Amino acid sequence: MPSWRRGGSGNPEPERSQQPRRPRPRTRRGRLLADLRARLDEALARLDAHEKITAELARTLASHQSGHSDLERRLAGLESSYQTALEELRADRKRHHRLLTRLQASVERHKRAVSALEHTLGADDQ
Repeated sequence: MPSWRRGGSGNPEPERSQQPRRPRPRTRRGRLLADLRARLDEALARLDAHEKITAELARTLASHQSGHSDLERRLAGLESSYQTALEELRADRKRHHRLLTRLQASVERHKRAVSALEHTLGADDQ
């Protein structure tokens, strides 16, 4: 009985299901068809849910692939910078080694010059 006849608030009671209830078929064939219809409805509902999940996963995958591509691009930039810095360090090390060798040779020349000067000054003192 509707709620307005019982003196209720005027709003009909909410139904238990969104779909209208179908009367139970009387024949075996009718019951089988109703059972198949119910199974089909359930399968379609699951399919719809799976399609929504698949779409969400596809969006997530696209986002991850975009992020992955960005990370690969940034990594390539870092590797390039690393290689450039490494080549510069190697060139600096070679230059440093060459200058160190020149400095050692200059120190040896100065030692010989000081030794020769001391020898000359020592010979003059005698």
